[in-house]
Amino acid sequence: MEKMDTAKILYVDDDQDLIQIYTRFLEGENYSLKTAADAEEGLEIALDFMPDLIISDVAMPGMDGLEFCRRVRASEGLGDVIFMLVSGIDVEPSDVVAGLGAGADEYLVKPFSRDELVARIGTLLRIKGLKERAENADSFLKDELRNRDTLEARLAELKEELAGEREALSGALKQVASLVGERQKAVERADAMEARASDTLTTCVGLLVSALDARPVFKRGHGADVARLSVAMAEDLGMEDDKRHHLEQAARLHELGLLFVSETLAGKNPLDYSESEADFLSRHPERAGKMLAGVEGLEETARIVRHLFEHLDGSGTPRGLKKDAIPLASRIIAVADAWETLAAWPDGGSERDRLDRLEEEAGTRFDPKVVHCLRKCLGRKPETEVGGRVEMNVFDVKPGMVLASAIYTAKGAMLLPEDTVLTDEYIRQIARYNRIDSLEETVFIKG
Repeated sequence: MEKMDTAKILYVDDDQDLIQIYTRFLEGENYSLKTAADAEEGLEIALDFMPDLIISDVAMPGMDGLEFCRRVRASEGLGDVIFMLVSGIDVEPSDVVAGLGAGADEYLVKPFSRDELVARIGTLLRIKGLKERAENADSFLKDELRNRDTLEARLAELKEELAGEREALSGALKQVASLVGERQKAVERADAMEARASDTLTTCVGLLVSALDARPVFKRGHGADVARLSVAMAEDLGMEDDKRHHLEQAARLHELGLLFVSETLAGKNPLDYSESEADFLSRHPERAGKMLAGVEGLEETARIVRHLFEHLDGSGTPRGLKKDAIPLASRIIAVADAWETLAAWPDGGSERDRLDRLEEEAGTRFDPKVVHCLRKCLGRKPETEVGGRVEMNVFDVKPGMVLASAIYTAKGAMLLPEDTVLTDEYIRQIARYNRIDSLEETVFIKG
């Protein structure tokens, strides 16, 4: 497991037996460990030790773990330390929310195994290391760009001097040639640093995806599956290449906010969520968006992820955006994620059942245009062309045919629903409406 070099950990617990147990848990790992018997002692040690990660019990005499966390967050020099709360009492979702609200990064319930503790610590330290590497790369690139600006400013000054020094034209031209060469080298260095920063960003994204896939409750490759389907729909909808790049990144990282949710809650069937659990989990795209927005180069990716739970009718979160105010990439990923999530659950139903579920929410939660695009993309796969369905041009239909899929306009409005028996009047209606608002030309007819 990848970890920071000699990470410093402070463990605070009023139970000395547990301190000895968890100290043995971390023996042999590449950590520098200190312990404290209460929060007051822990705060004093932390200010001197400056740990990378603090693990604290919640229920302690005197200052409890929540207050300890708040004071650490308010202390100069400790604001960025990773803080993990642990509790041995019956934990409700509200307790987890309170812990995260106090500033904790993780909430773990005792007792826990050595492997789970080491895995959680490794994941948190790895994310912190990735953030620091991205910040260092950003600072280095900015320094190089400042050097480039300085050289360009110097070149401009020399050109102004040459205009008034015709007698020294020959020598000045040599100086200009030399400076142009220096400028070209500076440009090449800056371009090389920009390429290196891009590679670093790509590596950072890959590591974050690996961190998601490493959690046991996650379906390994879920982000890649959502990305593949999202890109296919984006291509069908005519999205430009540069926008598809941000869409693919956002699809791969769309569940980043779940890294700080307990595995029990993250692995629960969405149909079994309580109201408080559903509300808490509905915030994970917003948390992921805040994390990604802090990395230069991922601002657009962060914007797409942040609005994944917006609904077309304005009932979603975090801002209640409606229709086209929601980024198209967010609308596409929302449909792809819902499809792949249903496919992953044992009670997700058949392909037809899953499509019916999504179409029931088209126009309220999902964009009808995107849901229709999903049906088209799936319809191009040989394994979906079953049940006697025939794909044909909407203007070739005949009276008596039965629609196996709804007919939509190019803007996503439904003209005729699935299972409609076509009549002469319906066919004339299709022709009339096409003159007002162009129709999607492909339709499926039941055989």
